[in-house]
Amino acid sequence: MEFLKSSPDNRQARLLFVDYWADFIRTHPDEEWGRQHTNFINSLMQNAKHYPLTAKQYLEIKEEVKKENLHP
Repeated sequence: MEFLKSSPDNRQARLLFVDYWADFIRTHPDEEWGRQHTNFINSLMQNAKHYPLTAKQYLEIKEEVKKENLHP
């Protein structure tokens, strides 16, 4: 699961993404970003209904990745 390992480039991209959306929220009316946020949350909930893993399976994989990151 090499693609799940964190990297400085990935961290920087995530921070830029957060900065972008924080600025967007500050500079746009609630109605505009709120609608987008609602659509995003609804799509996450819809996708979760069709997720192929159980919660237990997901947590086991997450723990495995965590161990791999500690002992590369």
